[in-house]
Amino acid sequence: MEKFFNKMPRRSVGSSSASENSPLIQESGKETTQPSPTNEQPTSTNPSSSRRTSIDINALPSDPADRKPISSYHPNDRDEVRRAYLQRGPCQPRNHAFPQTKMSNYMRRFNESWFAAYPNWLEYSIKEDAAFCLCCYLFKNDKVGHGGGDAFTSKGFRNWKKRSALDTHVGEVNCVHNQCVKKCEDLMMQKQSIQTALDKQSDRAKSEYRIR
Repeated sequence: MEKFFNKMPRRSVGSSSASENSPLIQESGKETTQPSPTNEQPTSTNPSSSRRTSIDINALPSDPADRKPISSYHPNDRDEVRRAYLQRGPCQPRNHAFPQTKMSNYMRRFNESWFAAYPNWLEYSIKEDAAFCLCCYLFKNDKVGHGGGDAFTSKGFRNWKKRSALDTHVGEVNCVHNQCVKKCEDLMMQKQSIQTALDKQSDRAKSEYRIR
């Protein structure tokens, strides 16, 4: 038999075949070691808009400089926070020794009489010695500019020699400040209308109970 057939050399057991050493097989083997995309954890979104925590209304800071932005509260809690601040009214410390600051060679300070001129929105921060606007803090859209910019919402107004800046902040009838004031009024009216409806339902229920 050996005359007709050439004897093939015996292959060792530990050697691998050419197909096993091909780049395609090696690449396939690498892919199997990689984690499946389904095991990846989704990236988290803004926690302030997705996580809701209980709010102690009585613990809300009074000083405007200590307040966090309304947008940081859960959307379902924002109106409750707004109502709480509106029921308190603007932070207007009376009989406070307002510190003086040198401006244009004159010593100037916040004038307490400005509270009477702007009773519904003007606030003063003792911590920052600065003036703020309550209505704009509660409802101002950060993407919209208006008189005074962010001076009356996040930074605080300190230019005591320009009292006219307060009138500039108020602006015209359709300016952003007055729109915020209108939203404050609508929010409080909404609560009153809801309470009135509940009172009417309660009176109706009492009347029907007496009839029965």
